[in-house]
Amino acid sequence: MHTLHTLHRAHSAAPGSRSAGPIGRLRPTGLIPSLMRALPILVLTVLPSLAEAATPFSFDTAPGRLPKDVVPLDYQIKVIPNLAKLTLAGKEEISLDVRSASATIQFNSLNETLSDVRVDGKPVAGVASDNDKQLTTVTLSKPLTVGRHALTFSYTGKIENSPVGLFLQPYVKPGGGKGQLLSTQFEATDARRMFPCWDEPSFRATFQLSVTVPAAWNTLSNTQIARRTVQGKLATTTFKRTPRMPSYLVEFSAGELGHVEATKDGVVFGVWTVRGQETQGATALANAQQILADYNDYFGVPYPLPKLDSIAVPGGFSGAMENWGAITYNDQTLLLSSTSTAADRQLVYGIQAHEMAHQWNGDLVTMGWWDDLWLNESFASWRAAKEVDQRNPSWHWWDNEDRSKESAMSADARINSHAIEQHVTDELQATNAFDPQITYNKGQAVLRMLEAYLGDDTFRDGIRLFMKTHAFGNATAADLWDALSKASGQDVAKIAAAWTEQAGFPLVSASAQCDASGKRTVTLSQGRFLLQGKDTTAVHWGVPLQVRSGSSAAPKPALLVSEGQTLSAGQCDEALSLNAGALGFYRVEYDDATLKANTRAFASLKASDQIALLDDQWALAQSGAQPLPAYLTLVTAMGSNRNERAWEQIVSALAQIEQYERGTPGHDAFARYAVTQVRPVAEAVGWDARPDETPGTVRLRRRVLDAMGAWGDPAVIAEARKRFQGFLAKRSSVAPDDQEHLLAIVAREADAATFEQLHSLAKTAQNENELRRFYGALMQVRDPQLAADAARIALSDEIPVQAAALRLQLVGEIESAQPTLAWKTFTANVDALLQPHQPFGPLILAQFSPELFWDALPPDELEAWIKARVPAEMSTSLARGMEGARFRLAQKTALVKAADEYLGGGKTAAR
Repeated sequence: MHTLHTLHRAHSAAPGSRSAGPIGRLRPTGLIPSLMRALPILVLTVLPSLAEAATPFSFDTAPGRLPKDVVPLDYQIKVIPNLAKLTLAGKEEISLDVRSASATIQFNSLNETLSDVRVDGKPVAGVASDNDKQLTTVTLSKPLTVGRHALTFSYTGKIENSPVGLFLQPYVKPGGGKGQLLSTQFEATDARRMFPCWDEPSFRATFQLSVTVPAAWNTLSNTQIARRTVQGKLATTTFKRTPRMPSYLVEFSAGELGHVEATKDGVVFGVWTVRGQETQGATALANAQQILADYNDYFGVPYPLPKLDSIAVPGGFSGAMENWGAITYNDQTLLLSSTSTAADRQLVYGIQAHEMAHQWNGDLVTMGWWDDLWLNESFASWRAAKEVDQRNPSWHWWDNEDRSKESAMSADARINSHAIEQHVTDELQATNAFDPQITYNKGQAVLRMLEAYLGDDTFRDGIRLFMKTHAFGNATAADLWDALSKASGQDVAKIAAAWTEQAGFPLVSASAQCDASGKRTVTLSQGRFLLQGKDTTAVHWGVPLQVRSGSSAAPKPALLVSEGQTLSAGQCDEALSLNAGALGFYRVEYDDATLKANTRAFASLKASDQIALLDDQWALAQSGAQPLPAYLTLVTAMGSNRNERAWEQIVSALAQIEQYERGTPGHDAFARYAVTQVRPVAEAVGWDARPDETPGTVRLRRRVLDAMGAWGDPAVIAEARKRFQGFLAKRSSVAPDDQEHLLAIVAREADAATFEQLHSLAKTAQNENELRRFYGALMQVRDPQLAADAARIALSDEIPVQAAALRLQLVGEIESAQPTLAWKTFTANVDALLQPHQPFGPLILAQFSPELFWDALPPDELEAWIKARVPAEMSTSLARGMEGARFRLAQKTALVKAADEYLGGGKTAAR
């Protein structure tokens, strides 16, 4: 499942805006801004968040609220939706395995009324449904005997208007007019909203679904159609029985849908869209065939279903969902048009690769309980990145994935962080476990680190063994470590457990000694890296280092296991990387002499080693462990080097300081300094694309020109205005890849007339790609009155119903220049803004909104407002969010002081 983070990794914000977590478009660092506080203070001794030690999966001992004496084997479900009343009528026949004599049957339900409940054809003694507990208990007149039995009933329920359970999604048709579509979103606990069921992941069963909808509609589910019967204006479609799977993977969609189709290696591939958009699915159709072939080879277990549909839902939710054989996507993450950018194409491929990896990690083998959600999500993210890089080497995907790792490290460097494996006491809390930074990004980074340590082939062999052993079943992290241990001959659990079962990550400190010949020996130590201060607990990791001495040598693996451990590391006059390739989830702090050697050789380092050094020096500067000039010296050393991720990191760091400097006496001096640093690479890439340039160069141009415009460079602003006038006269004069940053530069400095020109562009957008691009630019305006107009537009009916999720992003854009206005807009419309993002609204509110509105009002007031509006179980998420907000306030003071001292009160920049 791709949750909220999906859209934000795809749409990097302009450097003039601030990172907003899952609210608003993001700066290139990823989901969450760097949150390292620059003021060291005393840290109380606290133990890291520890998960329960992983044990192999056992159905009998798997967590959950439902008893395991009566379990489902097969469901036959008939559903008739009533679109006018937003209700549904259903019938179920469930084949049961009674494992021990029981006088009750208990399963999940929500907002459903059961009637004519029978077991083996006989009426039951009683039925009680509790919506608060989301449970139905059937009481029998006498205990059921061990063996097979049948439970049947009729029921009524509701159709939802937000993406939970079975929901109705209205939309504006491509040619105009209103349409509506039914679809489902069941993960984590919402299958029970459409049909009563055993809605916990360990209760695998087969499902056969039958639905009655308008005859003009097409219908889709996990499996192919078994039969279809038309009765006047309605048609009943029955689908073939599914494999054994958990309830949250069941899917049903229906509407005025068209599709493109292909068959490869016996699998029928379809990309389904609302009618009129079928051709926009052609790229996704080709992608799916390529990805599935690669995955069949990698996992060693062929895809087991005869078809794989990809369903573009117009709006509905902000990501995608891996329903087995019928993956649903927000249409903007699946469809491509003539106005799509290179970033859009990369987004589509990356999300498809993620969701299709779930067809193995999550669907074929499902986590035993929500504690191991990361087994689904981290694995899908890791395998997707590997696939994207394999098939699109010019995208330099692993370099770009560094931003997701940095997002995770920023979150994980907090006292209030949590382990990758976090205990979920009951499934109603499972949604809280979908933490993009830790569950997805940290887990992905840890898996890549382990893969590098064990070796690609060995790691793959372990994954194949894991899949074959647990196919059509459930598993835990312990089962994964067991498979990797058997493949590698090492005790993988001994290394991996510390990374998944405790919060945080290490700072590896390196101190070098040189002998008479210049040979270097490095002494190593480690301790938990925190946003502030030092952790005094005995937290320890087995750290899989990748050691490179010199600029071109191949890295050598080493495992740091003990304090004071030494290793031989080339010559003292060579550069040294203890995180070669930026493969590790740890920071490195080098002694002064080694850091100087690295700085001297910086221009000749491999791109990934440059990235690792920049990341670490920036984090150390933010935490106060290193002075800011140590980082800025590396920035100066970049020159016209075109390392895209390095510049992305640099632009983000400079933009953060520039944002903090706004309204201070040192702002103009720092803005001039920042422009000076990025000018060489801006001049190298220019304004106009070249026929042979890579997607990375396209993104690099966008980064640096947008940055210079945001920081007030007159030449860039003037050129943007000139090109904007050409764009107004002839839309084809500016390529889609160049429109976003061009319009953002113009919008920030817009007067009323220019604002109206931008607004007119947005209102006449030809498709949703343009709509998102143009309205996003409009929100960049810095003039207070025009920003208020932009805020009203963001909440207006100009935004079509299927793009409702965009509104929250637009409000996040406004916050950059007008934090108070954005806060007032957010609080006045919070329910409507969060509704399209359900069930993640409470998580957004508790954990991520504090880091957007950190300077809109005093932190205590901010915390009190949020606390009054989120459930009590979100207190830990709120603590994380408020920790980040308070650190931002202190960080602002520290970084402004450090930057002003570095520039000598503006003298350096003025020279």
